[in-house]
Amino acid sequence: MTTQPVPEIDVTCAVAIWLHSNGWQVKSVSLPRGQGINQDNQKEKLWSKFKAAGISPQKVSSSEGPDIEASCGEEMWKIECKGLGNVTPQTLKNNFDRAVASAVSYYNKEAGLRVGLALPESYIPHIQQKLPQALRQAINLWIFLYITDDEVLVWAPHNEFGPFN
Repeated sequence: MTTQPVPEIDVTCAVAIWLHSNGWQVKSVSLPRGQGINQDNQKEKLWSKFKAAGISPQKVSSSEGPDIEASCGEEMWKIECKGLGNVTPQTLKNNFDRAVASAVSYYNKEAGLRVGLALPESYIPHIQQKLPQALRQAINLWIFLYITDDEVLVWAPHNEFGPFN
């Protein structure tokens, strides 16, 4: 399990590339914001990774809302992404809780909406403890687990999360 820092932009890029490779059109990507985050560097990293994956330029913003929005036909993704810093266990828990709250805020009863939560694998214990399958099914919450830039595992709401060694 990863315990090294994982920048949120890496999680965002990997999930957007996964979506693209699975037939989804990435509509918008919100760049991570915060203290010490250089927006120009974030945008450059995003475009570099998108170009390498064969994704044409997309709308990128620093606005509020989902970190990724993508569509395919009548279906729409709204995905919240979270990275992993050098944090205490309590801060990790708080970051998880905020990410879940953001993802849940995207839910509505709109037909075709899929809500996603994208996290590095260090969040597995929190996912297992705080996101029961019944909740994920009720709000159509999908889990994207960032392993590496080239590996993202995905769980649909009706699939049990895990198992993990």
